[in-house]
Amino acid sequence: MGALLPHGVPKEEVLKVMAGFTDKDVDWRTGKVMTGLYDPGEDAHSLAVEAYIRFLPHNALYVNMYPSIGKMEKEVVSSVAELLRADDEVVGNITSGGTESILMAVKTARDWARVNRPEIETPEMVLPVTAHPAFLKAAHYFGLQAVQTAVDLHDYRADLTAFAEALGPNTILAVGSAPNFSHGAIDPVAEMAALASEKGILFHVDGCVGGIYLSIMRRMGENIPDFDFSVPGVTSISADLHKYGYTPKNASVILYHNRDLRKYAWFVCTATTEYVVVNSTAQSSRTGGPIAAAWAMFRYLGEEGFCDIVRRSQEATRSILQGITEIEGIEVLGKPDMCMFTIVSEKINVFEIDDEMRLLGWQMIPQFAYGGSPPNLHVSVTQANVPHIDKFLADLRTVVENLLRHGSKVNKEELSCIAIEVAGKPVEEVFMAIIPAVGLTGLDLPEQMAALNTVLDMLPAKLRDELLTEFFNLTS
Repeated sequence: MGALLPHGVPKEEVLKVMAGFTDKDVDWRTGKVMTGLYDPGEDAHSLAVEAYIRFLPHNALYVNMYPSIGKMEKEVVSSVAELLRADDEVVGNITSGGTESILMAVKTARDWARVNRPEIETPEMVLPVTAHPAFLKAAHYFGLQAVQTAVDLHDYRADLTAFAEALGPNTILAVGSAPNFSHGAIDPVAEMAALASEKGILFHVDGCVGGIYLSIMRRMGENIPDFDFSVPGVTSISADLHKYGYTPKNASVILYHNRDLRKYAWFVCTATTEYVVVNSTAQSSRTGGPIAAAWAMFRYLGEEGFCDIVRRSQEATRSILQGITEIEGIEVLGKPDMCMFTIVSEKINVFEIDDEMRLLGWQMIPQFAYGGSPPNLHVSVTQANVPHIDKFLADLRTVVENLLRHGSKVNKEELSCIAIEVAGKPVEEVFMAIIPAVGLTGLDLPEQMAALNTVLDMLPAKLRDELLTEFFNLTS
């Protein structure tokens, strides 16, 4: 049954039915969500919600009708630019999230190159394998070739030799992360930006997850590698507000080192019978809610409030990292620079750790092996997790010890045979071969995901992508 009924129903009934929809949703209030959720605390959250709702009807497309939205956007962008040590030339805009900020950075670079590098027919973008998938999405959307480069498998930062070798005559944009989401490591941005600048290549820093957090850490006296506009050669930076800026989704900032570059971000159209369209981002109509919530959050927390959140989050992260060293069978991958890291194991299937921890209410993100990085579990610590770290470590220890004692329930040998057997076959045949082996009985994902994640991890990334496309196309 669809949402549209022949006749309307009372408000109370609508809300009651909607409440029932959430029975299987993760409860974000438990403090057990270790990724993708950024809770600023009850008072801050309620303020953000009130600000969001108050400006929900305001359409940010029409800044002439709603100058309040334009004012708040400029002030938020200015605050983020200051954190990222920008000069007076830096300008930017608020987007719907990190992906849109990255899309705009790539689109801007492409359009800049069409004017300034017209000899390039097949533009390329160079980025480490740890860069966010949104860059590959942008390459797909905007017709660029994405050239992925190796990372140092000791600390998961960009390999400078591989990066330098990849910068070619068709490269219009190069990318570094501060940090990469997967491992929480900051790329050698200063060296990368210098290499790109020497060849006249634009350089973007993906600070979506760390731009605000790392800047606050620096202001607190932490020794943070330079990654922002203080680095010569950095031409754009993305920084999310709805992550460690603790703003409700969807809100991010894209910054350009000057107006001459941002000029290529705009889409302006008067060549129809419609109204004048002036867009600085990919969206046209958009609610003012996220912009207002971001402005309210910055005002409410202030630098002191952000410092307090970062301090407690970092203390909790250090405690977790230390605790993991004391649990036999697992370890942390690489050398994370902030409150994000990954858990790996040579003795246990990490996807089974994820299953067992989810049964206890903990939510992490499984990540497949790629580019030399083994399969792992991603963790992002926020202040909502701080009161619960002892319980997290205790549950993690129990799960790991039980798996070591009782062994794996997932038959890796059988799944490996299936993975080998389906190599080169059409995706439909692969899909049918995998279904009975991983617990799929219908079109819903299984409650226990370890077997499915294990076999997916064994497949080439291209086949994995095709398989997931087939599945979600069937089930959505």
